[in-house]
Amino acid sequence: MLRSYILILIFFAIVVSCNEDKTNMPPVEERVKEAVDGLRTELTAPPNGWRLEYQPTEASGTFLILMKFTPDGQVNIKSDIPDSNGEFFDNTITYRIDNALGLELIMETYGVFHYLFELDEATFGGEFEFLFKKKEGNDLIFESKSDTSNPTQLVFTPAGANDESEFARDIATNLMQFNLKNPQIFGTINPTQQVILSDKNISIFWTIDLTKRTLTAEFAGKGTTRDEVLANTRVTLNHSSKYTLSNGQLVLEKPLSFNFNGQSNNISALTLSDFNLTGPDLCASGVNNTEPRYNGQTPGVGSVSIVNAMLSNRGSDFAKTVYTVNALFVFDGQGKSLQETGSIAQKLPGTSGFVLFYGVPLKNPSIPIYSVGFIMENGEIYVREYQPTNTAVNLFKVSLLDQYYYSATPPAGTEQALKEITDEIFAGGEIYAFDLPQNGIKVFRLYNPCNKYEFFLIPN
Repeated sequence: MLRSYILILIFFAIVVSCNEDKTNMPPVEERVKEAVDGLRTELTAPPNGWRLEYQPTEASGTFLILMKFTPDGQVNIKSDIPDSNGEFFDNTITYRIDNALGLELIMETYGVFHYLFELDEATFGGEFEFLFKKKEGNDLIFESKSDTSNPTQLVFTPAGANDESEFARDIATNLMQFNLKNPQIFGTINPTQQVILSDKNISIFWTIDLTKRTLTAEFAGKGTTRDEVLANTRVTLNHSSKYTLSNGQLVLEKPLSFNFNGQSNNISALTLSDFNLTGPDLCASGVNNTEPRYNGQTPGVGSVSIVNAMLSNRGSDFAKTVYTVNALFVFDGQGKSLQETGSIAQKLPGTSGFVLFYGVPLKNPSIPIYSVGFIMENGEIYVREYQPTNTAVNLFKVSLLDQYYYSATPPAGTEQALKEITDEIFAGGEIYAFDLPQNGIKVFRLYNPCNKYEFFLIPN
């Protein structure tokens, strides 16, 4: 009995104690305010602000971002991202701290984080809302609020007084000049750069994503010009790496090492210093003459020059077959369809499709195996013969011949129209093919650097 009485007393003592704790606990609003004020104090404490080496996804390169918060809800953000005419180099926006799923740091007005969030129709993986997780030493640890799985971790480290000197903004800005400068239908073609190791007489061709800061070295060849490389042996590289821009260098996360032409080569960083517009024209006939060239040094390798190129493995499987597409998908250098408002509509009305016969036997022996032209709404085919030159990469060389063939007698003026339209599309005689798979369908995107025309072909 005594034992039961003692247990009852203990129970009531616990209940009273818990009620007293609840009575003494500050209201929720006060605790939230205390937490918010505490994070704001932490954010505004470092005299030089915070340093963030920002990698939005595991697949992207790294961006250097410096942030300095003020108690009144302003944050000055400095970065090395050159887009929007350098707006994000030095930008002050507003921020707020909320407490919903936990303490949240939200960048309110538009800035560099929002820009990265919007890339690829908001699928790139950038974020502008961050969950505060913990303080670790002097660092503040945040996670992305928008990532549903495997959230990005962001480590805010107190910035040093000279951290801003690490920015390689000139390099970031100059590299953007390598992007093709015309409207590109269905997204941008990531540029291919020819990295010329002049001291070794070797060229590397890599595809570079200047926005996400990744690159893929596709192949290397002997020579310092495109035609020298095409005429000599090449070696496949297939080396992918993320990169950062820092202290005047483009730094590869995974160094590129390969043996070629009896030489060992290792590239971990390019020191780039001299930028100009004297690079080789992408059009063989030389009509543009304003292509970029970046000169510098590579430790252990010697002098290096980066120029624009279009040789790539991304279309090397543009093989012999029959290709067709709706004639709507032939575009001029302004991104306008030739069938809607251009020469096809004006000179060859009634066109339905665009066709390229590339080296395969046909059921109709009157149509040459190398010919290009149009399919009409009534099903008739009008084509012009051409002579191709095989380059074993994605360069498709076309020499148009004055030989024309028809599945039925065409209306008067058809031959002249066919000549003028094909002369226009294939001006310069060199077309570059790029893979553009769409929903499981093989599609090639063909680009003419002389007039910046694009058209799309589907193998039959």
